[in-house]
Amino acid sequence: MITRSPVPSLALLPLLAVLLLLASAPVASGLRTQNTNLPYSESIPSGYYDYYSITTVSSSSTVSFVVSSNTPVSTALMTSSQFYSFNTTATTDLSDSLYLENASSAQGNLHEPIGTYYLVLYAYGSNANVYYNLVSYPIDPYYYLPLTSPQPTGIASFGLYNESGSAVPYQVETDEVVGVGDVTALQAYNATAGSDQSNISGATLQLNTVLLVNETNGNQQSYWIQNTPDFVTSANTVAFGDNIWNFSVSGVLSNSTITSSNGPDVYTFPNDGSTGYYYSYEANNITYALPLGIALLANETVESGTGVLVQLGAQLFENGGLAVTPIEWFDNATISDPLVQSAYFFVSGNQTTPDGLYYDTELVFAGENNGEATDFTQMSSSLGIFFDNSTTGKLQSFPSLYSFGGDTSEAADNLQVAYSGNGFAQISTGTPNYVYLGPASGSISFPLSAFSNSTTSTQSSSTSSVTQPLTSTTVSQSSSSSSSIALSAPSIGVVFIAATTAALLLAYGSRLRDKRASAALV
Repeated sequence: MITRSPVPSLALLPLLAVLLLLASAPVASGLRTQNTNLPYSESIPSGYYDYYSITTVSSSSTVSFVVSSNTPVSTALMTSSQFYSFNTTATTDLSDSLYLENASSAQGNLHEPIGTYYLVLYAYGSNANVYYNLVSYPIDPYYYLPLTSPQPTGIASFGLYNESGSAVPYQVETDEVVGVGDVTALQAYNATAGSDQSNISGATLQLNTVLLVNETNGNQQSYWIQNTPDFVTSANTVAFGDNIWNFSVSGVLSNSTITSSNGPDVYTFPNDGSTGYYYSYEANNITYALPLGIALLANETVESGTGVLVQLGAQLFENGGLAVTPIEWFDNATISDPLVQSAYFFVSGNQTTPDGLYYDTELVFAGENNGEATDFTQMSSSLGIFFDNSTTGKLQSFPSLYSFGGDTSEAADNLQVAYSGNGFAQISTGTPNYVYLGPASGSISFPLSAFSNSTTSTQSSSTSSVTQPLTSTTVSQSSSSSSSIALSAPSIGVVFIAATTAALLLAYGSRLRDKRASAALV
């Protein structure tokens, strides 16, 4: 059984110092005990306030929030200077704010430039149980700057161009994603790996992506799909396996809602005070040799009236001197959903999953299990991630890349990344660099053989279409057999469907402030 750990709850991340919003299993945020659909909650004593910060990454960002309380509270959104003045003086005067509402509920959608903003919640009358959501779009793949090692390291598409420090979002919808790696040196070591139920020399190469399912009743379901070969580098063995997690706040996986030819494999895990569920399968170990060429595949097919078939596969196109193997679909799992209308793997720089993680696709090196971070003492590899573009009929590189993943809690140390062209980046040992690698282009085709012949440089029409921002777009809800890329302007209607889109960059103030001995509330 593979257990790739969930990311900690977003609302708790600042209490864990400088963790990035990254992990190998789904985030636990948004699954708290709550009496509304809002993903975060806080109890604020009378006369105290709490605050949460969010950073925008575009000159034309949208900051959106929803607040609901059992008693009237003051809800304010402030700039950094406004908050500094309020936070350092003994006053309850919140009038110097971008937004202010004194009520048991509040909702705001503000268009703001690049900067840091603060949502302030003040219980001025009585103790308040507050439920809330705070988001900004486009998303920011950095939770805390600068990022500190370890992080899941490799390449990832967050659905963002990030030129000159201003993010421009795009979307990808596809029925297949492929991660390709050519590894010529690989050794990992973590003396404390046993505490995470991992091997001292264990490591994973994780292809992680998010499946979005559209239902006939208008609802959407999100599932995190992982294709994660598990290496024991000291023994030169690898076991292919996968995890499927429910990223929807109210969703539950069970042995009756997901089935596989490999048997019932749904397990539980502690999830921020509640019980989470995930599907897991891992095959037996096989021996590998370097150089190792590996392709990891995730494919989805809608089965009308039944659900979505998720297929996980792998091909070894280099394995020392051994013969090239064909693609093996080692797991075929069906997610039950009789209401399914369409489904696709989804990358978006303008949305987050219902429980607060990224709609990203990533191919990253990391620890083995349960949030483990491992040190790579030897590493030389080339990684690329591609999607099935129905317009061009090719497996095309994602349009832009970052050097770290966003949805996995396992991590790696001592790795650095450099983009090398044709959709590939070089991974080597050295001082970690968690950066935007820039635009990418390239394509691959199967069957793969020698790595040097497996890629061709392209600049397809779909890739070209997202190089310039548009003022507005309509994103089609494609069927599982199609894929597309489109720029997406902030869509508040999408943001607050079911009011469960969790906050990115949500920084907990970590203290309550007493404002009772001050001026009257404005």
